[in-house]
Order: sequence, then C-alpha cells, then structure tokens
Amino acid sequence: MKYWLIGIGVVVLVTVLSFVGCAVSYPNQEAEIRNLIASKQKDNESEFDNMWKKISQVAQVDEVARGTLKDIFVSHAQARTTGGAQDGSLMKWVTESVPSIDLSTTKQLINIITGSRDAWTQRQKELLDFSRQHNNLLMKTPSKQFIAWFGNPTPIEVQIITSTKSAEAMRTGKDDDVDVFGKGK
Repeated sequence: MKYWLIGIGVVVLVTVLSFVGCAVSYPNQEAEIRNLIASKQKDNESEFDNMWKKISQVAQVDEVARGTLKDIFVSHAQARTTGGAQDGSLMKWVTESVPSIDLSTTKQLINIITGSRDAWTQRQKELLDFSRQHNNLLMKTPSKQFIAWFGNPTPIEVQIITSTKSAEAMRTGKDDDVDVFGKGK
C-alpha cells in the first residue's frame, strides 16, 4: 500500500510540475516572440527610411551631375557655334566628350536600389517568419491553452510594405501589365 501511495504521489508531482512548467514556458515564449516582432517592426521602419534616404541622396547627386553636364554642353555648344562656325566643331566636341561622361553615379544608384530592395525583401520575410512562429504558438495544443490562461492570446498584425500594384494583383488574382516601360500606351 505504501508503494502505491508513493507512485500516485510521484505521478501527481510530475503532472503538477509539468503543468507549472508549461504555464510558465508557453506564455514566456509568446512574450519573447511578441517583443521580437515589435522590435523587428521598428528595425524595418528604420531600414526602410535608410534605404529611401540612400536612394534619394544618390539620385540627387546624379541630378546635379546631369545638370552640370547640360550646362557644360550648352556653354560649349554656344561657344563653338558663335560666329556661325560650320566646320563641324560641335560634333567633334560631342564625339570627344561623350565617351568620357561618367556614369558611375547612375550605376551606383542602380546598385543601391537593387541591393537595398533585396535586403528589404529579406527583412520582410524574416518578419513574416516571426509572425508565423507566434501564430503557431497561439494555434497549437497545448501552447494555445496555456497562453489563453496565462499569457496574451492576441494575434499580432505585422506591417508588410507593398505597392498598390502588388496589392491590387493579390486582390484580383491578376497581373496583366507586361508593358514594363509603358511604351504601349
């Protein structure tokens, strides 16, 4: 009889300890992921701001370079054609100067845009993965019961940045715009 009571006591003790462990563990996991998602949202906001600042600032440099090139071209054109020069000197200057136009800023801008957009897409995927982990905790047994009893069972809405065009394509299920540069319009 004594061993029987000890066995029941051990089973009850293990059950209570398991219950307490789950009551502490699952809500803590939920809170950890909730904090991770909130931090990632702020981090993504900062990265989005950084990306657009880089793109716009490099684009402004390129605008200045284009403006400077235009000014040089106009002043050279005026100087070469003053007095009715008909000897083709303007074309000679264009031929000499065009190969030396520096397109490095434009190339840098393209690299910044593609690199930043790829990094941004990866950050959005990470945020969605954290959201998936959180939703799994809220939906799977036994974690959903323990979180409902002892934690915060509210799903987290993550903010994913997308374009109006992409949102419309997802809403309608159609993306028929294959004219990338709008030349068909």
